[in-house]
Amino acid sequence: MFYFQTTVAVSQQIPGLNGKFIVFPEDKGFRFIDKDYSYFTSDAKSFTQDAHGFRIDNLRLTYLYSTDKIRLLAAGGGSVYEYNNDSLYRIDKSFEFQSRFNAFNFIRGDSIISIGGSGEFNVQNNIIYFTDTSLEWLVESRYDYRDSDNRWVFGQFFPPTNTVFFSLDEPSDGIMGKSIREVQNTYPDKVYSYNFNSNHLKEEYELSSFFETVFFPFDKSRVKVFNNYRLPLLVSDSELVTFDLNQGIAYRYLSADVNVLLQYSDILAYNPSTSDFLLAYGQTTDPHFLVINEADLLGTEYEVIKLKRANAFPWWLVALVIPLGVFVFLKRKSVPLVESLDRVTPQLKRVLSEEDFKIFQIIREQYPSGVEYPDLQSSFERELSYESRIKKLRNTIAHIDETAQSIIGKSSSIFDITKGKEDKRVKVIRVKDVEVFQYWWIKKASKSNR
Repeated sequence: MFYFQTTVAVSQQIPGLNGKFIVFPEDKGFRFIDKDYSYFTSDAKSFTQDAHGFRIDNLRLTYLYSTDKIRLLAAGGGSVYEYNNDSLYRIDKSFEFQSRFNAFNFIRGDSIISIGGSGEFNVQNNIIYFTDTSLEWLVESRYDYRDSDNRWVFGQFFPPTNTVFFSLDEPSDGIMGKSIREVQNTYPDKVYSYNFNSNHLKEEYELSSFFETVFFPFDKSRVKVFNNYRLPLLVSDSELVTFDLNQGIAYRYLSADVNVLLQYSDILAYNPSTSDFLLAYGQTTDPHFLVINEADLLGTEYEVIKLKRANAFPWWLVALVIPLGVFVFLKRKSVPLVESLDRVTPQLKRVLSEEDFKIFQIIREQYPSGVEYPDLQSSFERELSYESRIKKLRNTIAHIDETAQSIIGKSSSIFDITKGKEDKRVKVIRVKDVEVFQYWWIKKASKSNR
């Protein structure tokens, strides 16, 4: 819906004095919008002020800048607005998620991409997207579970290869049972890449040593992130750093105007057409704004730092690894598969769900005999249909098999599945009578683990 603006004949007022506002780059300056007025400035000294009739449900919006449109996204995700031709309107058919605060959001073609973010006791471990066609949010990909709020997430989209780079912390061990985890407060010191063509997620860089060195003494509360510059930008009260994650390098600006950043501590926006930053302090109590060119803020001197690749192999260890490998090979021995499974039963109990572990126990306890599928199906909820129980059992057995193989280092199934002797339509499952390799440092399982 389009609303005409009319200039109001009142004394000039600056953004912030009329409550919270949203701000974004426009033309050769910056546009502010609060609940009643729209303001424009190119120098943060003089402002034009106009009344508006925009229907804005939420002023906690952050802008996503592209060359041809201004999109605004609710701070917690979900709601999407567009500003165009002096008109601000909502375009989504969604709702305010309140669960994706501090997510990394950017525009890719005609889509908005959102990575990560968190809400109260809730972390979003996925990549979602919004398109102009569906006007709703859909899941692009999920990644390994985290329980951290990742509030300093930064990232970079590289269109030539259709790849996004973004920061996360270490994956968590997973959710044990149905326990509820509190959202943890950590610093994202890993950088991952996700390719939209191959749907491949890869760990790229490890930044813990970088943070400790550049932002020494490191205090995560001092570091702020700004993602709407040409490159992701991190700033503290003494350092300013940008990243080119596609090249694997960081720029540490040696002559950045940190005195200005100490006073104007909030970076609100960046206008690529003028290469100007909009800075602020005291936004809602005693608002002060500053427009400063990037050459003046960043300075002209910088140090290039090569980022540490994740999981980089220390080749000097080769001389030690090869002799050790020969020693281990000579010291391995064969043991029955069932004995190896008994040894890792405590691990299986921690990893598998309670229901899956119960199925595993039934099969193990019947060894060397087998168990008919109908006897296993009776462990599931009685209200499930026969077809649902069959499907659930099939998935459960596959999950147990894959998990056990992974833990004991086996590359083929741990189960034999045959037809029943009396009724060929009934399947029977048992642990295989085979041997697997066990190494010299692994002790035989005690009877208490069985």
